Amino acid sequence: MDWAATAGGVVFTGDIAGDFMAFDARSGQMLWRHDTDQPIGGGVITYAVNGKQYVAVASGMRSKIGWQVDSTPAKVVVFALP
Repeated sequence: MDWAATAGGVVFTGDIAGDFMAFDARSGQMLWRHDTDQPIGGGVITYAVNGKQYVAVASGMRSKIGWQVDSTPAKVVVFALP
């Protein structure tokens, strides 16, 4: 599983159920969750454009071996951070 941390103390990750989540890095408390409707096997990044920070995740994967999941075509889901 992949994850990305921000300088503001937030950690983003996803799971094979399709949940994309944000956690407080210190307490471990879940801050936010979004269902992408497709398995997430990695590919979480954060980046900034003109001072605005974004987080992106690759949603959708096929794995007949190991996790044995399948999905519709993959997509990249991007969120702007407040």
